[in-house]
Amino acid sequence: MELEELGPAERFAAGAIGEPGQRRFYLSVTAAGVTHTFPCEKGQVGELARQGLQVLIAAELIPDQEAVDRLVTGGLEVEEPAEPRFRIGSIGMGVSGNGLLTLTLGSVDEDSSVSFVVSAEQFQAMAVVAIAVVAAGRPICPRCGLPEDPSGHDCPWVNGHHPPSV
Repeated sequence: MELEELGPAERFAAGAIGEPGQRRFYLSVTAAGVTHTFPCEKGQVGELARQGLQVLIAAELIPDQEAVDRLVTGGLEVEEPAEPRFRIGSIGMGVSGNGLLTLTLGSVDEDSSVSFVVSAEQFQAMAVVAIAVVAAGRPICPRCGLPEDPSGHDCPWVNGHHPPSV
């Protein structure tokens, strides 16, 4: 597998484009003035944020909250890429001795990967936005726990029978 080292990230973001139920999720990294965008799954975005925050806690990396707030309010949206790099298949994370996080993104077909470095503040800002984006999806059906489709929801719980309207 070919590993390309992008170096320190100037910007690190995760987000979605499109309407709930039709959204496309991306991780975006700007390093050395070049923006690299990687398609991924909603679950990958959510787990990266959740597990990465646990890594920060375990490594006792306490981000500067004012810096995190500035990054979040400064805008961490993702844009539809003209040419995405590759679809993410795997995500690795480690903490360096100087308190930076190294992330490695591997392609689905496992033929290429990139690594880059982010600060604790950059990671936490990405995680705050990512968690909000993941939560902003379709409402969850209270009966079956599956996402409801805006055009109608065929709930398996009712098994073809529709309860009377109240």
